Amino acid sequence: MKISDPPPSVESPRHWLMGSAFYIQRDPLKWIPQWMAEYGDLFSIHSPFGGVTVVGSPTLARQVLVERYPKYLEKGRSYALLRILMGNGLVTSSGEFWRGQRKMTQPAFHRRRLDAIFRMMVACTDHAVDRLAAGEDGRDLAPVFSRLTLEIISRAMFSTDGDEGADRVGEHIATLNEGALRMLRQPWRFLLPRKIPTPFTAQEVAARRDLDAIVHRIIARRREKPDEHDDLLAMFLSACDEETGRGMSDAQLRDEVMTMYVAGHETTANAMCWLLHLVARHPEIQARLHEEVDAAGDALEQGQLNAYPLVRAVIDESLRFYPTIWSIGRRCVEADELGGYRIPTGMPMLVPIFQFHRDPRWWDRPELFRPDRFLEGKPCPDGVYMPFGAGPRICIGNQFALQELVIMTVGFLRRLKVAPLEEFPVEPAPLITLRPKHGMRLRWSART
Repeated sequence: MKISDPPPSVESPRHWLMGSAFYIQRDPLKWIPQWMAEYGDLFSIHSPFGGVTVVGSPTLARQVLVERYPKYLEKGRSYALLRILMGNGLVTSSGEFWRGQRKMTQPAFHRRRLDAIFRMMVACTDHAVDRLAAGEDGRDLAPVFSRLTLEIISRAMFSTDGDEGADRVGEHIATLNEGALRMLRQPWRFLLPRKIPTPFTAQEVAARRDLDAIVHRIIARRREKPDEHDDLLAMFLSACDEETGRGMSDAQLRDEVMTMYVAGHETTANAMCWLLHLVARHPEIQARLHEEVDAAGDALEQGQLNAYPLVRAVIDESLRFYPTIWSIGRRCVEADELGGYRIPTGMPMLVPIFQFHRDPRWWDRPELFRPDRFLEGKPCPDGVYMPFGAGPRICIGNQFALQELVIMTVGFLRRLKVAPLEEFPVEPAPLITLRPKHGMRLRWSART
């Protein structure tokens, strides 16, 4: 095979206008594994508006994300949608700017910071369980967990509700998130102006304006009294570049606040929906979880999280089964050779995490939900399991999310027993994150 050869291009099926990209946009979880089986570990998908190369091998994915990451450091085109929400924050920025921001924000997720917000996470979870237990059986849990994770990230970011307008930040984030999802489903919305309201965008424009005003007002007030709070925003305000001594500008602070809000609630809320869905359909695993939670005592204490090995294994297995970050996009910024093929500068790359997590080449019976695989030792080769990404750009808040997931799993299962609603359809929607397409309705009952 000549190095100059480009990766093979998907030839069928092809849409009359959009080519094979039409099918990956409609149902990537169906077509990508089929094309991986037909075209191998590296292939291209083309449309009249450009193409993307799919990296179907964990070995090649590791080269893109870890070993040669400077050549693939720029984010893919799909991140343009996230910039509408997050601005130029950690998730969407690139190059030297990203490196500087990463260094400055890293201390905010130190172990000490996680310990400081532990009790807050427990209290928010307990209140959410109280509200759920008092509500109607069989309701949609997706908004329940979205509200809970928004409350947690709000308190972690702003410490209290005392700042004027802070309680509206979560509402505006939800409005903008739904607007972004509509753009993903209807690409023609990208042509609409972002700052001038139209009948299609008036709600999002109003939410963005109020959101920016609230955040900048809070930042200005905090700069006047920098030692008054101890929260994530205080950490960001005190952060500075080691070489230049400069801190974050107001614009940078705004973008990082938005990034933490969006990334810190959407993925965790979806992860909890998928976890309870799987637990509800496996009563024998749920019974074991109840035993483990009961044996640990009535109160979830700081430093006790290691007392729940099965809970952690269930979290790991549910993230394998339904990784909330279902794919990673990159763009080649320096021509490269990958797997015997030439990758030109500017080529978008797609790493399909969902397929990696379910491929029988690397997992023993991946179609089964079996948390014990994570208790029995190494369940897969290196580079196959990556629910939080891989390499230098691995999710900076992964430990924050894992602590939150353990607390919520223990808090809900300590008091509730869940069961499926057989008539309710459960289907993953691979949008910005892997969402339950129709929400997540379950039956529950109080445990005595």
